[in-house]
Amino acid sequence: MELKIIGLITAILFLISVSFFIVNSFQNQVQTQTPLQPITTVYTQYNGTYFPYEVKVTYYPGNMSNSNLGFPSDWIVTNYNQEFESVVPTSCTYLQQGVSWELPADSFGGGTPIPLSTPASMLPGASALGEKAALVFLTQDVGQPLGVTLADNLLFVEEDSGPGTILAVNPISGNVVWYATGLASMAMQDPIVWNGIVYVPVGDIGFTFTALEHALRNESSGVYRGSVYGGIYAFNASDGQLLWMRFTFGENMPDPVVYNGILAYATGSGCFVGLNATTGSTLWITKLPGYIDSMSSLNYYVGSNGTVLFIAGFTLLKYPYGILVAVNSENGKVVWQSQLPSTYVPFNTGMGDSPATVIQSSGIILKDTIANFRNGTVDTVMFAVNATNGNVLWAINLGRGYVPPAFKASMILANGNYAYVGIPSLGSVAKVSIATGKIIWETRLPDLGIPPTLPGGPRGAPVYYHGLLWVAAGSHIYVLNPDSGKVITMYYVGGRFGIVDPVISGGTIFLTNSYGWVIAIPLSQIYPDWNS
Repeated sequence: MELKIIGLITAILFLISVSFFIVNSFQNQVQTQTPLQPITTVYTQYNGTYFPYEVKVTYYPGNMSNSNLGFPSDWIVTNYNQEFESVVPTSCTYLQQGVSWELPADSFGGGTPIPLSTPASMLPGASALGEKAALVFLTQDVGQPLGVTLADNLLFVEEDSGPGTILAVNPISGNVVWYATGLASMAMQDPIVWNGIVYVPVGDIGFTFTALEHALRNESSGVYRGSVYGGIYAFNASDGQLLWMRFTFGENMPDPVVYNGILAYATGSGCFVGLNATTGSTLWITKLPGYIDSMSSLNYYVGSNGTVLFIAGFTLLKYPYGILVAVNSENGKVVWQSQLPSTYVPFNTGMGDSPATVIQSSGIILKDTIANFRNGTVDTVMFAVNATNGNVLWAINLGRGYVPPAFKASMILANGNYAYVGIPSLGSVAKVSIATGKIIWETRLPDLGIPPTLPGGPRGAPVYYHGLLWVAAGSHIYVLNPDSGKVITMYYVGGRFGIVDPVISGGTIFLTNSYGWVIAIPLSQIYPDWNS
């Protein structure tokens, strides 16, 4: 009898254990099948240094795409490559056909996405600042000035609000995979991605009163840009885990560049810095007192002898007022400095705003700026330099107009033998021969308000795709014939496009907007005959 009781108890215990195992297994399975349940991590310091705001990373594992989209693994320079040709290959059928979604990205950083149909008169501060200033302030302080990054099966985008935010988005669905808020200052660029790491520089447009005092006393070496914290963050590209962070002296608004495992950046205090791209440890620092890199993201050039140069534009408060600098990637030593011919005098932040376009095959660097200020008007000047020694090959005047607000120049697309550049003060796009600097055509974009009344544009680089030129400016996407410059069609999106380089993958164009949105639009919706 006792044996039967013991056997019965044993059987019951066995059944209980099996049931517990089944229930436990089911619970574990359910947990892995609740993709919208976020994983949140909060960071308050790194390596013994506290952050001014807690960095909060929220990760939604189930929102990641289940298939390989065929994107490149890396995006090592602003706007994808040296020539700023932001056409990204994909093997994804959905993207090839064209996907459509709108993401209120600004809401993730505590901002308020503004409906794209909102007139400028209803924007924050419009009643006090006027419509032109309200549009510019929104771009610089709330929305996203630049475009997106497509790499490592994700779309990455930065937002200025809150004070800085980065999001990783599923490019097919528009669902957020992870996002990080509480960055030390404004995040204004398209993120750089390398070896599974995404780099986010932050900084602001202000000058301290001390910097102004130095400027008034003509002590240009004591002037730097950045009235709050500047810095750079490195996150795991897949899940947003914070890998390292470092603060910078002066703003760090421009994008860094990564090459051969070296991450280099330039700041508003005239520092050119090289880091170990994996660990963030310092390799070299080159100090250029009085040099201010506002938004001139770094580019690179590989010389015939294998020497790699990192290149950035700087603003100076004394003659020559603007300069292009190339440093050796291994040690940070200045290899050359280049300036405009004396007939052109750079004005305001122009030289320190726009990044240089590098044409690796011909060893030519292209740059633009505003110059020759007089009675509220300026020339827009484009020039080419020898990438090996910095000698100016040619310089041309693209036209004269009223001073554009904020970002003073434009990003230049190089495609084949020609370059395509925007002229913000005139609301135009020009096609220029890379070899000679000859202007082939210049087209005024319709319905684009220009200074002094409105901000003008375009400021981002056009994109050459399927024999067409795609341009984001004002509230529209323009499609141009690259041979004649004729506007084929214009598609109204709304809001405002700042320094936006459209990014195209398959049959989809990805855009950011100053009103706080990230947008995916099928190319067939913009121009039905794009693929004919």
